[in-house]
Amino acid sequence: MIKYKLTVQYLGTRYSGWQIQSDKRTIQGTIKDALLQLTGETVSVVGAGRTDSGVHALGQVAHIRLEKEMEAARLQRALNGILPWDIRMFSVRTAPPDFHAQKSAIRKRYLYRIYNGPVLSPLLSGRVHQVIHPLNFDAMSEAAGMIVGRHDFKGFAAAAAKVRDHHRTVLASRFVHRGRDVRYRIEADGFLHHMVRNIMGTLLQIGSGKRSASDMLRILESRDRRNAGPTARPEGLYLVKVWY
Repeated sequence: MIKYKLTVQYLGTRYSGWQIQSDKRTIQGTIKDALLQLTGETVSVVGAGRTDSGVHALGQVAHIRLEKEMEAARLQRALNGILPWDIRMFSVRTAPPDFHAQKSAIRKRYLYRIYNGPVLSPLLSGRVHQVIHPLNFDAMSEAAGMIVGRHDFKGFAAAAAKVRDHHRTVLASRFVHRGRDVRYRIEADGFLHHMVRNIMGTLLQIGSGKRSASDMLRILESRDRRNAGPTARPEGLYLVKVWY
């Protein structure tokens, strides 16, 4: 069997997330169906992470194994000819047998996009989170910097998350904004379920004056999801890059 590394870009608007669900359209399921149509093989598509419904990706990574070898560039062209317009194979490469899209990952980058203004262009609909009222970017930036380093992020994890260790190392956490375009970038050695969206929900409360920047540290120390802000909307979130 030949293993391939896929780098996938997609708009998550029309999909119920990455992971296959029997009664819903998903990214993973759509790729699996395209591979069946192309190769006649029922292929397992293993992703680096499970993005939620409505979340996008600029650099999702997956691996597959095929019984019959196909030249990587040909496989990429053929899949892009079958897949719907909002899913694209950005690159396809052969991979060593021990490569694993999820387990081999050592670092990931997410981006959260905000449009801070009263009128949202229809061209951005479903691709950014709109906030109408002004935001305090100084307070948000101060709070974002507080989570850099190794911490227990249980307070920012989904309440139903079933993992033993909630410790993660955040390598970058910062805002960049130009006019109404606001972008939050976070990089870490791993992420818990809903971690980025829960952090963003808290940062938005801080930017709106509902919390102080120091609340970020209090939430970390409490290890209690109930102390953090609401889960931010999915349409602003992008999985940007995975390192190996």
